[in-house]
Amino acid sequence: MPTTPRSGLPVFSVTRLAKVLVGEQPCLLEPWLSGHFKFDKVNRDPNSLATWKINHTELLSKVTEQYLSDGWKPQVEQFFRVTGVVAVLNGKVDLIVKKPDCRPKIVDAKTGEVRESDVVQVAIEMIALPMAWGVHMTFDGEVVYPTHTVPVRQADADRIRPALFKLLKHLALDSRPAASPGEGACRFCEVPASECPDRFVPETAIATTMEF
Repeated sequence: MPTTPRSGLPVFSVTRLAKVLVGEQPCLLEPWLSGHFKFDKVNRDPNSLATWKINHTELLSKVTEQYLSDGWKPQVEQFFRVTGVVAVLNGKVDLIVKKPDCRPKIVDAKTGEVRESDVVQVAIEMIALPMAWGVHMTFDGEVVYPTHTVPVRQADADRIRPALFKLLKHLALDSRPAASPGEGACRFCEVPASECPDRFVPETAIATTMEF
């Protein structure tokens, strides 16, 4: 087990919850550990991370400039935190844009491959941001990729709201869930092998044959 429990309520990020809700992360151990404990995460390739940051910043700047030219007032990188009875939900919205006589919009820039969790992430932000601000309001949403844009509707957010709150309550429990290792689940998992002995390790497929 990790040696540094978080003080107070467990903390869960929007990005992790979105992946769990759509099945991209079928293993609940990873988000549970990250929510309840602090630990040294699996090291990422610094070159890959730097490239991602550069590409993301470039795309977000381009999107922000486009909204500015269309008369919208942008607010970049809005952090939020919502404290519930059993858990804390936190995250960061890439871009919020406002314009008179228009519904405000939450925009997230994505430079990687298209994922279902991208849409769900924005939908969660559409739920969480009014709660964090303590106001009753609705947003439009949008996921912007380098080649196209995917709209996110308020109906999408309303649809996942019960599942989101149910997941938060489940992950907030003290009981450690069993690992569900697999190539997909473990590929980008940040939990070190020392904390998860069941972590998937791909087998080396090397052999010799006389058949050819």
